[in-house]
Amino acid sequence: MIEVPRAALVSDKIAALTDEEDGKPLCSFFSYGTNDLTQMTMGISRDDSNGFIPKYLDLGIFEDDPFQTIDEEGVGFMVKHSATLGKSVHPDMSL
Repeated sequence: MIEVPRAALVSDKIAALTDEEDGKPLCSFFSYGTNDLTQMTMGISRDDSNGFIPKYLDLGIFEDDPFQTIDEEGVGFMVKHSATLGKSVHPDMSL
């Protein structure tokens, strides 16, 4: 599961990992932990977000609650980039 920004940035290396004994890929699919990616990409905690997200929405800092709608410019970019990297190594990889 891709849950942290670093994993999204090096997804090609993750996809390329193979079993030392049989040479088969260790990874046949990627799944994404978007809540964790959101927290780490935006530097905010979901646990205390109710205390500031409504204010951020009112002030226009956020257009949407990032835990309800994926931030396409940040988290969405990370997911798309990761998928592209993973499929560059294994085109048939499931996402």
